[in-house]
Amino acid sequence: MGGECTVVESYTADKRSVRDSCLADVAECDLHIGLVGRRYGFIPPGESLSITELEYNQARQCKFPTLVFIKDDAVITLPFSDAGTGEHDPKLIDAFRQLISNGSDDAPRGALFKTSEELKYKVEKARNKYFERHGKPLPKPIEGRPYPSLCAFLSTESDRFFGRDVEKEALLERLLAHNERFLAVIGPSGSGKSSLVYAGLIPALTTSPAVNSVRWLSASFSPRELGNDPFQPLAFALSKAFPDRGWRVSDLARRLRGKPTDIAMVASDSLGQDSIVTQFLLFIDQFEEVFAAKVDSHARNAFFQLLTTAVSCPLLRVVIAMRSDFYSQWPQDETMLALLRSGHFPVGVPGQAALEKMIGGPAQAAGLTISPRLVQRILQDTGTAPGALALAEFALSQLYDRKTDSTLTEDAYSAIGGVAGAIDRLAEDAVKNAENTLAENGRSLDEETFSRLFLAIASIEQRSDEESEAMAVVRRRATQDELSETALILVRHLVDQRILVSCKGNSDQSAIYEVGHEAVFSHWQRFKDWYSRYAGDFSLRRHAEQAAREWDRNQHLSILKWSWERQKPAIEALLKLNHLPPPASDPDFPDSGIATWRILEPRLSEPLRGFLYPEPLVLLDELSADDTPHQRREEIGLRLNQLGDPRRGIGLDANGLPDIVWIDILPGEVTLETESKDHFQVPRFRLARYPITWTQYGTFLDADDGYCNSAWWEGRPREDQPGQRLWSFANYPAINVSWYDALAYCRWLSVKLSLDIRLPTEWEWQWAAVGDTQQDYPWPGDWNLARANSGDAGIRRTVAVGLYPLGRSLFGVDDMAGNICEWCLNTHNQPSNVSLDINVDRVLRGGSWYNNPFNARSVSRDFDIPVLRFSFIGFRVLCSSPIDE
Repeated sequence: MGGECTVVESYTADKRSVRDSCLADVAECDLHIGLVGRRYGFIPPGESLSITELEYNQARQCKFPTLVFIKDDAVITLPFSDAGTGEHDPKLIDAFRQLISNGSDDAPRGALFKTSEELKYKVEKARNKYFERHGKPLPKPIEGRPYPSLCAFLSTESDRFFGRDVEKEALLERLLAHNERFLAVIGPSGSGKSSLVYAGLIPALTTSPAVNSVRWLSASFSPRELGNDPFQPLAFALSKAFPDRGWRVSDLARRLRGKPTDIAMVASDSLGQDSIVTQFLLFIDQFEEVFAAKVDSHARNAFFQLLTTAVSCPLLRVVIAMRSDFYSQWPQDETMLALLRSGHFPVGVPGQAALEKMIGGPAQAAGLTISPRLVQRILQDTGTAPGALALAEFALSQLYDRKTDSTLTEDAYSAIGGVAGAIDRLAEDAVKNAENTLAENGRSLDEETFSRLFLAIASIEQRSDEESEAMAVVRRRATQDELSETALILVRHLVDQRILVSCKGNSDQSAIYEVGHEAVFSHWQRFKDWYSRYAGDFSLRRHAEQAAREWDRNQHLSILKWSWERQKPAIEALLKLNHLPPPASDPDFPDSGIATWRILEPRLSEPLRGFLYPEPLVLLDELSADDTPHQRREEIGLRLNQLGDPRRGIGLDANGLPDIVWIDILPGEVTLETESKDHFQVPRFRLARYPITWTQYGTFLDADDGYCNSAWWEGRPREDQPGQRLWSFANYPAINVSWYDALAYCRWLSVKLSLDIRLPTEWEWQWAAVGDTQQDYPWPGDWNLARANSGDAGIRRTVAVGLYPLGRSLFGVDDMAGNICEWCLNTHNQPSNVSLDINVDRVLRGGSWYNNPFNARSVSRDFDIPVLRFSFIGFRVLCSSPIDE
C-alpha cells in the first residue's frame, strides 16, 4: 500500500511526549486508518482519552479521511479485552466503539472485520475507493474495438468491461476477505458469467503486484476445448502458465488423469519458493461441458476428484462458470453437494441499469458518442432475457464498424437489421461469400455440408434433469480435421463475419472453431430451420446416450437395456444425423432397422454401441448355444413374433406374398430305410429354409383367390373349412394341414410367384437333412436334446420356426428334426409313386414336438392318410425350377 511504518515503541525515545509525537505524525498523514478491538489502549499522563482515540480525533480535526475498522466481538476472547485484563474500565472502550460505530458527517462509521484476511481486503478496498474518488488521473482512452461481438470479454479487455462492479466486488470479497477456496459462478446462458471472471475477477487479482500481500497467478480453460478429455485442456493451461517447467501436455494430462491428487504436487512444484506469497487461481469456464455425453465417465469422475483435491490445496483457488440449467447434473454425493453449496455464486441476467452501463461505458471510454435514444432502442430489442447481453454486444460491434466519425447512429442500427437481424444477415453474407468462392472451382454448398457443420459446432443437451424432455442447443468445438474441405471454406467466411471464432490448440493440434455465443443458434434462421427438421432425432439420440450411460454404470443390467421398439427409432435417427445413405436390403433380415444397424455400428462408440445392439440379434445370439433351455427358446420365439419376426423366410414380402428363403441343394444319391433299400438319384433343387409359417399359410387361407378357389383343388377333395388355427402365432409353423391342403397351397404359390413349387419327395427331404453323411440327425453325432423340439423337450406344443440353429443341416436348412412332421410328396408303401390323384398314405418326415428321438431321425419314415389334419403335422415347399438370383 505504500507509506511509512512507525511502531508505538519508537515513541519512547522521542524528545517529545508520546501524545505530542503521535498527534504530530497523524497531522502529517493523508489518510487515517484506525483499528479498534476491545482494549482501550494507553492513556497519556494528564489525559482522559487513550492515544487511539486522540489520534482519531486529530484526524477528524485535520479534516482528512478517516477509515476505521472494528474487530467483531464474536471473535474477541476475554484475555484480549479490558473486561478480562482489568486495565481500564470496559465502559471507556464501549463508548469509543459506539462513537465510531455510529459515524458522523466527517467520519463514516467503522466497518466490522473478523479475520486478518478480511481486514487486509477491506483496508485495501477502502483505500482504493478513496483514491478513485480523490485525484485519480483519468483513465487512458481504450484502443481498438470497444465491444467484443459475440465472444466473452478477455482478461486484456477489462478496461472496457462495465456494469458488473457489484458482482466483481462480491467475488473478490469471498475470495479475499472470506478466504473461500472454491466459487461456482452459476447463471443462465448469456448472463455474462465468463466475462465476469475473465475481465472482472482475474484482472483485479493479477494486474497488481500484490493483493492482500499476495501475488496472484491464473490459468483458464474449458473442459472440451481440446476434445472430449477435460485433462488435456487443463494440462495445456498449466503448461502455458508455467512454461519453464517444460511439461509435455500429453504426459501431464495422463499423469493427472491417472492420479488426480497430483494436482497439489503440480501446484507446489510450479510455484516453488514463491508458494509462500503466491496464490494460483484455476478458472474452469463452461464447466457444463464436463457433463457432455462424449466425456468418458471415468475421466469425469477423476476430474471431480482433482477438483476436490485442488480446493483443499492451500496454494490453489478454483473458480468455475457453469450454466444454471446443468445445475442438477452436479454429482449428488454429500461431499460434492457441500462443495457446490458453499461456493455457489449466482449470476443473474443484467438488468436494464447494468446493460445501460455496459453499452455506454465502453463508448465513453473509447471516445464515442451514442445517444440515449439509441441505447433504449437496443435495450428494447434485446430485452433482459438470457442472451440479451450477447445480442447487445453483437449489435454494438456491428454499429462500431459503421460509425460516422465517432458516433454510433440509429441509421446504422437500422441498416444492420437491428439486434434480431444482424446475426442472420451476417451469417447469410458468409454463406453467399462461400458459395462465390466455391463456384470459382465448380463446387457448391449442399444440405449435407451445412448439416455436418452444424453437428460439429452444436451439441444437444438435456436442459435440466434426466426426467425432463426439454433439450438445449449448446456450442461444441469443432476441430479442423473433422470438417470437409467445402465446410472449411464456409467456416472461414463465418469467422470473417465473427459468427464463428477460431483458436489454435497446442502445437500438435489443428485449428478449433466454435460459435462466438449460443445466440447464433437462436437467431440464424438457416440453423433454426435445420434444427427443427432434426429436433426429434436429436432428442432420440440424447435419450439413447443417457440411457446407455446409466446401463453402463449399472454393469449392463438387462432391465435397463432398451427393447427393439425403442432401439429401432434411435438407430434410424442416428443414421439421419450422420447423413448415411439408406441401407441396401439385408440378405438375412427384411427389417430395415437391422440393415441400418449394420451401417451404423462401426461409427458408434461404447457404451452406446453395446446399448443399441439390436434386441432381435441378441435373442438370435442366445439361440446359438446348446445351454439355452427349451422354455427360453419358446420365450424368444414369442418375443420375435411380438416384434414382427425380423428374419427372412418367415413372414411376407413387400407384395404381401410368402417370403420364402430358398436353400440351394446340390445333387446326390439317397438310400431309404425301406425293406428293399430303395435308392434314388437326387437332382439339384431348392428347398425352403423353414417350414411354412402361419403368416405364410394364413395369406392363402384369407385371400379371395386362395383356399376358397376350387381351381387349386381340382381332382382332389376339399373340406368346407381349413383346419383349426392352433398355436397360430405368425412365426409358428402352420399345422392342422392335410396333404391335400398342402398341395393346394403349392399350386396357389406357384402361380403367385411364377415358380414350379411342390412338396419335396422323401428322398429329397432326407438328402437336404443329412446328405451323404450317414448321420442319424442333421447334426453330427448322437441325439442332442438341446437341438430339437421333441417330446423330450417338455414343451408339448409347437414353437416358432428356426429356434434351433445348431440343429441346422449341412446345407443350411432349419427344423429338419422335431417341432412338426412334414408332408412329403410320395406314397409310403411305394416310395417311387408320386402320383397326386390317389388317396393312399403319404410319407411324413422329421418327427414332431411329441415324438421321441428315434422318430426324429432323418432316415425315420412315418405316414398318414392325406385327408387327415393333426396338430403335429405341417409342411415345407420345394422349388424344382431355377430361381433368378
